[in-house]
Amino acid sequence: MKQHIETITQLLLGAAYADKRLAGAEITRIRSLLSTLLGGGEVPEALLRQINTFSPAAFNPQQAASRLDGLPVEDKRKLLELVASVNDADEELDLAEDIYLRTVAAALGLSQEEYSDLTLEILGGDELHGFLA
Repeated sequence: MKQHIETITQLLLGAAYADKRLAGAEITRIRSLLSTLLGGGEVPEALLRQINTFSPAAFNPQQAASRLDGLPVEDKRKLLELVASVNDADEELDLAEDIYLRTVAAALGLSQEEYSDLTLEILGGDELHGFLA
């Protein structure tokens, strides 16, 4: 996945901005993930510039994810786990982050069964019947 590191960086940044609030913990998580993906050590200056100049308003996650079409399903799943990790970094999950993850998953061509464990589950009325009994 190293050859796709710029696209992966963009998708992770998109996750950080999905809820319209950028937390320092999210940037810290992205830098840590990038360092790990690149084999450890410092994040290259080019990626740091990408982090600092990222424009969420101009970013299209579907277009970015489509550049990764040739990745094996296992790598696509791993990428979604990284996106979920960024979503978790600020310890606040919301629907915007969940929608972003689902958008990236769909653009990667994954079925809901392949990533449903990473998404929020909204319970319906019949599932809540007797919950507090």
